[in-house]
Amino acid sequence: MPHFLSLYDRKMGNMPDNNNENIEILAQKMLLGTITESEKIVLEKWYAENPSQTPDWQLHDDSKGLLEARLYQGIKQRITPVRRLFPAWAKLAAAASVLIFSSILLTIYFSSKDKGANKQYSIVGAEGHIRKVLLPDQSIVWLKGNSRLEYPARFSDSTRNVVLHGEALFEVAKDRKHPFIILAGNYSTRVVGTSFNIKENQKLQSFKLTVLTGKVLVSPIKNNVAGPGLVPSVMVTPGKEFESLNKISPVLVTTTQPSAKATVVQGTEYVMDFENTAFSEVKNRIEHKFDVTINSADAAYRTCALSADVTDQSLDNTLKVICAAIGARYTIMNNKITITGGGCN
Repeated sequence: MPHFLSLYDRKMGNMPDNNNENIEILAQKMLLGTITESEKIVLEKWYAENPSQTPDWQLHDDSKGLLEARLYQGIKQRITPVRRLFPAWAKLAAAASVLIFSSILLTIYFSSKDKGANKQYSIVGAEGHIRKVLLPDQSIVWLKGNSRLEYPARFSDSTRNVVLHGEALFEVAKDRKHPFIILAGNYSTRVVGTSFNIKENQKLQSFKLTVLTGKVLVSPIKNNVAGPGLVPSVMVTPGKEFESLNKISPVLVTTTQPSAKATVVQGTEYVMDFENTAFSEVKNRIEHKFDVTINSADAAYRTCALSADVTDQSLDNTLKVICAAIGARYTIMNNKITITGGGCN
């Protein structure tokens, strides 16, 4: 925190001299995001004992203009009593200092927001349950049991990378320019948009991939695999399974049994195959799978019965198919969808 504030605070007696430098250091560490929990408690205690001071880090607005105004007013209140003691040139200097300090704080604030956007998430499921995870690119992951998924708040410009520990069914959003890469066990799985199930066991060193749609490239992580298990990359197609029982066993690529496919999708909302299904049921299924709200004139579609298979389709493609069937149109605003026109009366 700039020294002109500490000078004013000393002159006004707002803070004991022997504690001032420590508070300055803690406030600066708070703004930079390097403060420890114990240091944060000390700083918050000081602010609680000095209610006229407003913590500069408690800012949640996204508007730079609003932030700038709040910072200016907060700092202005701190130095207003001092202005009465100095001539005009000192007032101008103080005002300039406030603007400079505001700019510094805004730079730190927005920089911190950018860093926060790149933070990593670690989602853990629960034994006997399936947890749905919507990724930043609109891909859907059905996390099974007490498995763990690690992914960034936003993907990089070149690839979409995640880490899986355990088992999950993936519905990857199609994007040929940005491959989707999963690190799981001893293997790296690379796709551009498809659906598949991965099951790995760290203790047994086993890995199994079941492809439902699209093509999946599986490559060994050379540092983790040795002996017969070290094979060239393998392209696995729909209806096929790639399995490695452990580090030393040979890799197997076999045909997926119908029962195996039913097992990997069980308990998820992956299957969206409608056969003469009421519009209200289709609407509910779409809302639950994609975590959206659909507004529609239900009376117009009450008698609509839909037959369509939109399994492994994006939200946008799903809406296109459904609306084409009933002659309607749709708009999307954030997570709210509005369907208008058409009908089956």
